[in-house]
Amino acid sequence: MKTIYALGTPAYHEQDEMVFKYVVYDQEKVVSEKTVYHEYRKPSIVGLYTILLLLKEIPEYKTEEVTIIVNDGAILEQIKGTTTTKNTDILKVAKLCRNNLRSYSSTISIESVAGNYKGKLDWERKLDI
Repeated sequence: MKTIYALGTPAYHEQDEMVFKYVVYDQEKVVSEKTVYHEYRKPSIVGLYTILLLLKEIPEYKTEEVTIIVNDGAILEQIKGTTTTKNTDILKVAKLCRNNLRSYSSTISIESVAGNYKGKLDWERKLDI
């Protein structure tokens, strides 16, 4: 079972780049670590876009059980489709994210450490931020 700690840092100006960082753990051992810079995306969709980028970066784990840990409380509702937002950008990217998650044959679960102080400290330590 792989555990992936992911972070998407939004760019608040169109001239800046979004920073996407993830660390893959197998048990307590680091398997891979990567930081990717990407063009500007609206800050409201950075969490969902982080999941999309991560799925493109880790195709070799399609057959394994994967847990993705993020610090975004709203992302779980957005991916499940239970969010009450009217923001069309969020709804479009959430649908795309759901479709990409379904294409994986393995079990992928997404957890959020938002609101969990100890979990957030562990998440920060694992990402080295």
